[in-house]
Amino acid sequence: MATIRDVAEKADVSTATVSAVLNRSSYVSPELTTRVKKAVAELDYFINEVARSLQTRKTRTVGILTPNISNPHIANLVRGAEERLKRSGYSILLGITYDLLKEQARILSLFQAKLVDGLLVCSAPGPEDDLIRIVESKKPVVFLARPPQTFEADSVSMDHLKSSRMVMEYLISKGHSRIGVITVSLSLSVGVRRVEGWRRALQKAGLSVDQRYIVEAGASAEEARRATLQLLDLDPRPTAIYIGTIAMLPGVLGALRERNLSPDDVQIVTSHDSELLDYMSPPITGLHHSPREMGIAAADLLLKRIRHPNRPFQKIVIRPKLNIRV
Repeated sequence: MATIRDVAEKADVSTATVSAVLNRSSYVSPELTTRVKKAVAELDYFINEVARSLQTRKTRTVGILTPNISNPHIANLVRGAEERLKRSGYSILLGITYDLLKEQARILSLFQAKLVDGLLVCSAPGPEDDLIRIVESKKPVVFLARPPQTFEADSVSMDHLKSSRMVMEYLISKGHSRIGVITVSLSLSVGVRRVEGWRRALQKAGLSVDQRYIVEAGASAEEARRATLQLLDLDPRPTAIYIGTIAMLPGVLGALRERNLSPDDVQIVTSHDSELLDYMSPPITGLHHSPREMGIAAADLLLKRIRHPNRPFQKIVIRPKLNIRV
């Protein structure tokens, strides 16, 4: 197996020059860079990442914790983050929690054992004890899409309070007074702010605030189906439903069909947007923003935290636009 000294001898440079080229840690002339890369290729040399990480305590890896990747919104968040991190020389480790605290704790322990340099976390519902400990340990971490409720930390998220009010005001202007909300767990800040926006808009319009119209559900189609049936079985049933993610939409539409209803009978608005909504009949209104850009912003914020661990916490809030389809 070739060593860094073998590469240096073949390229007729110092081991420091080889290290600078491979780690991009300092400027090396194009001529020497070409010689080093050619020697690396001819000798089939690779860096022993395990040995290097034990020496430097740096692995050039970032752990991304996400509830799933079947949700296109989440997949695009991860895509944006991975693109930016890759450009900065980092690789990612992906952990999927399925919104289970036990899985979250297991994956966080695994990431720490792997000596990841930082974390991007879309947290699972429930107590935030494990997450608090990570932030207090000074591990670079950015909360993506779901900012923490009980402590301060770097985060990138949508403005769910204003977004919810925007949706509600639009639906109220269309004549709706009984508006259901299907949201993620109220143990998450996302759910709390979404419901608060619902409440404030109803109160401002002088309409009744009926908690029966709030249903918590996971992002799966089956959970959304059950939540929608629960709303449709109310007396009186809602005339509009605001859903927390586009991944819920198949379940919502399925429940409407089970009750011989359609989006003509119960208007649907989703907190995520997609060009697929143009082809629904009738078209479905959604909140438009770029999850990929959110992922990029979160990666940039994490890189800042890695470089400057004592900088003040920063919260980046994305304000979407309502893409009204009629």
